[in-house]
Amino acid sequence: MSDFSIDLGHQIRRFLDVETAALDCLAEAAGLESAIRDELASWTGVPAGDVRMAFRGEAFVSRALRNPVMRGCPLCLQEDAQATPGHPERFMAMRGDWLLRSVNLCCHHHHPLVPLWEVAKPAERFDSAARLRDLAPRIMAGAFNRPCSAPTDYDLWLDMRLETGEDPTWLAGHGVYAVTTICALFGMALLQHRSHEASIGDRREAEAQAAGFAVLSQGEAAFRQALRDLARSSGGTQIAPRQTFGKLYVALDDYLTDAAFDPFRTMLRDCILETWPVAAGERVLGEVLPARRLHNPRTAANEIGVSTKLVEQILTDAGALPAADPRPSALRTFDAAEHAWLLAEIPTLVGRGDMLAAMGATEAQLRTLREEKIIRPLTEHPRVKAPWRLADGLALVAELQALTQPDPADGSGWEALQFAKQRTGLPVGAMLNAIRERRMRVARDPGQSGYRSFMVLKAEVDSLAGARPHVRRRDKTTAAGQPASVFANSIGMRRRGWYPALHQAGHAPAFWNRHPVTRRAVLYVSKDDRTKFHRRFLTPATMQDEFGLHRQTCTAKLRAAGVSPFSPDGVDFGPLYLRQEAEPVLQRAEGLGQS
Repeated sequence: MSDFSIDLGHQIRRFLDVETAALDCLAEAAGLESAIRDELASWTGVPAGDVRMAFRGEAFVSRALRNPVMRGCPLCLQEDAQATPGHPERFMAMRGDWLLRSVNLCCHHHHPLVPLWEVAKPAERFDSAARLRDLAPRIMAGAFNRPCSAPTDYDLWLDMRLETGEDPTWLAGHGVYAVTTICALFGMALLQHRSHEASIGDRREAEAQAAGFAVLSQGEAAFRQALRDLARSSGGTQIAPRQTFGKLYVALDDYLTDAAFDPFRTMLRDCILETWPVAAGERVLGEVLPARRLHNPRTAANEIGVSTKLVEQILTDAGALPAADPRPSALRTFDAAEHAWLLAEIPTLVGRGDMLAAMGATEAQLRTLREEKIIRPLTEHPRVKAPWRLADGLALVAELQALTQPDPADGSGWEALQFAKQRTGLPVGAMLNAIRERRMRVARDPGQSGYRSFMVLKAEVDSLAGARPHVRRRDKTTAAGQPASVFANSIGMRRRGWYPALHQAGHAPAFWNRHPVTRRAVLYVSKDDRTKFHRRFLTPATMQDEFGLHRQTCTAKLRAAGVSPFSPDGVDFGPLYLRQEAEPVLQRAEGLGQS
């Protein structure tokens, strides 16, 4: 072949590079018409600059067509040899499609393409006449024959696309090189996921091509869905896009300057950004993400500087994450923009003590607000020690402050919201709604601050309570009032005759009345009497309800502060304390001990 090229007046390299002048000379010597010459050149591959070649009217990288290993179908060569039985090599001809690495099967004989020879130097490699003359005996003896197999849809599609250019699938609008590359690499990722038992060599490649084509040929929607399914199936250590998509990811990252791969790169990038928590500023397949789209608990926790467990619990309570989520922890994602406000709140959350101090509320008041869902913690999880949003408590205090009338609540006709609830059973939420609707007035106790300072008129509370459906009580309260013994039991003072003795000594209000059934004289306390008692005294039971500390803790705090039970003239009335002495001590203990 080298001598022949010199006889034609050109070096062999110019023929190997398929230069126009050399081809014209060869066509003239062989008597080829221009159309036939161009057809042969299209099956050979013409260099197109920048390691590219034009093949069958499309662009390919050179390595897709030029390889030291020359492959072929031995059955095609045996069929060629039948024209000259005595000299089989004379009509044996290499086919152009055998040069293309993505072709693996002869669709005419259903025989796989097999390596025939391997030579590094192109001048020797493409001297097919010499090579086939040496190999002809072995070819005819069947030394290269392999088991045949039916062509796959991929094989038939590629054969028709190269032969005629026709393509009935969605892939008609995409280049052959890009499609065959994506089919093989995406198919490899699919097979890796479906089975850990990998085939080897050409068979594995053929299986991958068929698997990838089966998805891609169905259209863009099918490819996008298959990418999502593959991404969501990632488990264990396969939690990164590069690990999940393997060589497909690598190739699309490598071919950033090849526009033929742009549609497939866009689809994979979209899949990655809707699946993985990619940070803002991170480059994904050639493009920088301007703003984060997704977070998972770990990335969110790192960003706001709290524990992953805390973020996960709060997001689950908020509905951003499902409680039962089969996804690996890295893929338990949520919309970053939609829940940005929630993430911003988490570092500012405070414990119960800080919330009480900021609001100026008691433990009992906060508990009521929580139970009535007026103020709710950001999470109900018992292990979260700081679930409260200061803004919620401060907003309520500010709202009531804006509704407060100018005159202070310094008369006996006023009572705190919590006392009004205890006295009448009227929910605090109902009173707050009445205040907002201007059906009830609110004022401030000048001796208090914060939420505990807000007072309402008892008459207006009673009027509002009277409009509510009557609920029959079990505390034996009558129209006249409540028996003093029943009231004493309700505040934890169960010693017989305790309240009558306190009343007789002039320290607690009450009145005598006849029992409606037995007609015996019974000591009663009215609603106003009970309110006056609570304004003056505290018992261990009422301390626990009001300040949220165990009754024994309360009495221990009082002893440590030197506060003694109420015992005028040495008379023992049990664990009864003056509010003005006990309350400051318990308020300090409440703020320090309940965070």
